[in-house]
Amino acid sequence: MLHKHIARHTKKYVSHITKYLYERDTLFATISVFVFLILLGMIPINFYVLNPMKLALKDFDFNDIAYAKLGKGEDVAPDSRITIVNIGQLNRGGIAELIEKVNSYKPKVIGLDVFFEGERDPEQDSLLRSVFLKTKNLIVVSREAYDKEKHRFFFVPDHFDSVYHHRGFANLDADTVGTVRLSSPFDKIDNIKYPHFTSALVRMFNDSAYRKLEARHKKNEIINYSRRTTNYWVLESDSVMLESDSSKRMKYWIENKIVLLGYVSTNADDIADKKFTPMNAEFAGKAKPDMSGVIVHANIISMVLDGKYIKKMPKWTAWVVAIIIGWIHMSLFIRYYLESHIWFHLVAKLAQVFSVLFFAYLGMFIYDQFRVKLEMKYSLYVIALAVDVIYFYEAFVTWLHRKFGYQTIFGHHHHPAEHETHLKKEHNTNELKHETTTHEHH
Repeated sequence: MLHKHIARHTKKYVSHITKYLYERDTLFATISVFVFLILLGMIPINFYVLNPMKLALKDFDFNDIAYAKLGKGEDVAPDSRITIVNIGQLNRGGIAELIEKVNSYKPKVIGLDVFFEGERDPEQDSLLRSVFLKTKNLIVVSREAYDKEKHRFFFVPDHFDSVYHHRGFANLDADTVGTVRLSSPFDKIDNIKYPHFTSALVRMFNDSAYRKLEARHKKNEIINYSRRTTNYWVLESDSVMLESDSSKRMKYWIENKIVLLGYVSTNADDIADKKFTPMNAEFAGKAKPDMSGVIVHANIISMVLDGKYIKKMPKWTAWVVAIIIGWIHMSLFIRYYLESHIWFHLVAKLAQVFSVLFFAYLGMFIYDQFRVKLEMKYSLYVIALAVDVIYFYEAFVTWLHRKFGYQTIFGHHHHPAEHETHLKKEHNTNELKHETTTHEHH
């Protein structure tokens, strides 16, 4: 009996939603929402006051909440393939000595996340040049820049370009402002293919993982952040330099591993070489960058070595989902609008709040559990606009009905409150006519 009771009530509630689902007006009203969205998108918003708001909305992603508030990446074990050495404030001579010391523990590959502009102390430059020449397993970063006059990208000259054995560009998506969510594994300059810093490191460490990355043929990869700074092995340069050459501890941390040399800071106020990432505690209106660039690189390397890429669903999929969700919501809203108008606003607002929370969480769950990014923002836009569009749509089809006899479920309909007012007016008019007639008769 219980299952029959549940089935009966389920059928009743489903009928509330689907009663007007196949009505022509429901379909057209749903289409109207998307027309309204497209028109809004075509309006140029150039007001200076709105720029911060536009930036904030553009930089917002619901999936960031999975990192910021749901604890994603907090309880993950350190990646034992990667060790990071914090170079702190070392000068060029100190960096040269650190590279030699690290290399003495036989790492598989060393990545140096430092760019050298111009000449400094001749003695230190000479020492560093000598170390670059003899360290064959060292990969150093390069920088890409854009020439606006020639409309082309180029590499910014590095003082030691001539002695590097291996390089990789280190530019990250949103290097200047915004959250780093994407990385470019490869790029072309003058029709020559160059690897990203992280891709070059993976190639030397694990050729199989590198070939799989190449085979994806992706211009951009969504970075699957798996670890925070505290989830990587980070050594201080002083502790590395003070260890003996036979240190078993250093061999455990460095031998046959990827060793990244770069600036690392856990101080929230020290924002030197830090980026905004989805792991930022503030998922909206981020004020301070949260992750050192070298840790971002480490996350990209971990993703490629594990093969745990994020699959982004095509844009058309997001629009199809938005159409279906919008259509169902429009059917529900129209049902209450026409039949229970006194409850319309309450039901509509509750449905909007519940749906926004549910579909935002659903998108985050799919992203977290299946590494699939389905853009839910279009669905949320449609749900938010549906109620207001009903009023515009009713006015339009009512005009069509009066002017051309267009058949619609709207127009001839009076809401209960409106119907009562209409009856009162009619009653008052009849009474007035009766009194006038009686007066004329006398």
